[in-house]
Amino acid sequence: MIKLKFLPARFGDCIWIEYGDDTKRSRILIDGGTGGTRHEINELIAALPEDERDFELVVVTHIDQDHIEGVLRLLEESDTLNFKVRDFWFNGFDHLPKDEDEEDFGAVQGERLSIQIVKHEIPWNIDFLGKSIMAGDDELPTITLPGGMKLTLLSPAVGHLNELKKQWVKEVTEANMIPGSPLVSDSDEDEDDEEDFGGGSIPDIENLVLKDFHEDEAAGNGSSIAFLAEFDDKSMLFCGDAFPSQLFKALDLISPTSKINLDLMKVSHHASSHNTSPELLEKINCKKYVISTNGSRFKHPKQDTIARIIKKAGPGTQLFFNYKTKFNDVWDIQSLKDSHGYNTVYPNVGEEGLEINL
Repeated sequence: MIKLKFLPARFGDCIWIEYGDDTKRSRILIDGGTGGTRHEINELIAALPEDERDFELVVVTHIDQDHIEGVLRLLEESDTLNFKVRDFWFNGFDHLPKDEDEEDFGAVQGERLSIQIVKHEIPWNIDFLGKSIMAGDDELPTITLPGGMKLTLLSPAVGHLNELKKQWVKEVTEANMIPGSPLVSDSDEDEDDEEDFGGGSIPDIENLVLKDFHEDEAAGNGSSIAFLAEFDDKSMLFCGDAFPSQLFKALDLISPTSKINLDLMKVSHHASSHNTSPELLEKINCKKYVISTNGSRFKHPKQDTIARIIKKAGPGTQLFFNYKTKFNDVWDIQSLKDSHGYNTVYPNVGEEGLEINL
């Protein structure tokens, strides 16, 4: 049994995973969305029997607000946690590459998630002996969690952590955090108003896929933790906001001469134009693609990325959205689905978030 809940994380990611059987279920939490998402996380935790409120793994993929803030607020608002964590994956400043003459901590020693992890005595990167979480150039770390979920780390590489180090203060500030200081924004939502565009005319998929692809260059996204998860003959790719070139390189290391078969892919960076390359899509066989965003901050998903997925994945492709918005409802046009052989899945009317069983 694998159950995936893509929580309504506003313009971000928050993924609740359960795996196992009726006698024993294990859990993973990937990211926490924006600040308000902590309420949904808390509700799911509270619904569990007290003796089952534990996670085999909590992952904060990178420092961007729409991934880190929900978890940060969850930890900050609790003097004593009502759940247990076997390991917490997060690359703090002290996990970034250092020169020999550097001190152990730099300008962001007070970065608040690190403080909260230490405050609550949560095991931190123990699967990596407390060191950096990163993929090697020639070898990818593999971790088998209790309950049998196998994770193969694909991103980041050391070069991406080096780039993040150069940009750390800038990236933390852009995530509405100031090193050693409270969050600038204390709202639950912290969203921009949606602009009145989207929907409208039917996208021209054939023309959209001809658009030149240019890869993301943001250091925060490049540092994103991404991995291949395998359990019970199912394979899932959780991309965070990782660069497609790194994902391709890692997958090619796993299978140099053939494609990787996937049962589900969580599309990188909410289906931005710059994080899902034609090359990466050619490397995988996958029919289920999940896009997590309400479109409020950056107007995701972008039409060129959805068109590439539809075209490369072929007939039988399913697009899963955890919101139905003016930015993604165009893909539900029946004539478009009929002509390209794909299908769409949205939350029920009046609901947000999505559950998928594999």
